[in-house]
Amino acid sequence: MKIKINILRKLLEDKLKKIALTTPEARIVADEFMRGELKGKQSHGIYGFTDAYNKGKTIKRGHFKVAVDKPAYTYLDGNCDYGQLVADFAINHAIKKVKQSGVYVVGGGNIFAFQRPATWAEKAAQKGMIALCFNYGGGPLIAPTGACEPILSTNPIGIGIPYKPFPFVVDMATSVRAFWHVRLARAFGKKIDKDWGIDSHGQPTTDPNKLVALLPFGGYKGYILAAAIEILTGPLVRTQVGKSTKKLRGFLFIVINPAIFSSRKAFNRDVKKLIGDIKSAKKLKGRREIFIPGERAYKTEQRNRKRGWLEIDEKIIDKIKAL
Repeated sequence: MKIKINILRKLLEDKLKKIALTTPEARIVADEFMRGELKGKQSHGIYGFTDAYNKGKTIKRGHFKVAVDKPAYTYLDGNCDYGQLVADFAINHAIKKVKQSGVYVVGGGNIFAFQRPATWAEKAAQKGMIALCFNYGGGPLIAPTGACEPILSTNPIGIGIPYKPFPFVVDMATSVRAFWHVRLARAFGKKIDKDWGIDSHGQPTTDPNKLVALLPFGGYKGYILAAAIEILTGPLVRTQVGKSTKKLRGFLFIVINPAIFSSRKAFNRDVKKLIGDIKSAKKLKGRREIFIPGERAYKTEQRNRKRGWLEIDEKIIDKIKAL
């Protein structure tokens, strides 16, 4: 069904205010779900909204606090708060601090999930800063190379680099496919690609209901990266991970002023030159354009905003209305 963007946003915000979020808080939380949908990332759009709503309704929500605040780093105790609220504070705090320090790190744990670390990396890039954003995926979902059970989580990566007319944004999980794609397939009775994961016998499966573990992207290289990020968003930020997980999330944001080693003008010039080289590379037969990270999502968002409405499965809208 077609639904106007402003109507959908108001629906989400109104539902969040029903569970005691303030108007500014509801706006921040709803905005991340809207951003995913506007960018064409249905797996990380409003489909996941009911989970966030129900957690807030059934689990006693705390309020995050600044536990450590130093010239180069800050640690946030999430206190079972909404991940979007913690992440929004964290990235804004880092952007402010990095103007003096050149590099700033914010870590935290004990939070509900936010959707995509790329949301916050992009926000920093829009403010002219580089951001490396990582978060713990929330539970065992990936089988390490050679294993047939899930140990690691999907541990997504968001990297934002200033560029115009849109930031260079990396948005990826360390699994072949983010687990939300499996949840979507289960919800709508669809098959999955056989390279996504394995069943209880360690064999590839196209049945999302038989999948017990996702596979890391790129074989053992993805496994290594997933493990490294699990350490950075787990033990480093006081979050239980692996088989000890409590399903709460940890995160690590590293923000860098691009002028620390060179001038901003020189940095922007050299990034533009590299992207120009990529875009003008000799193309494979049948390929019309080479995209840079974040470009497709940016164009999809601009197109959706221009027309003013989104195409959403009616079942999802009805489910949200019934909350």
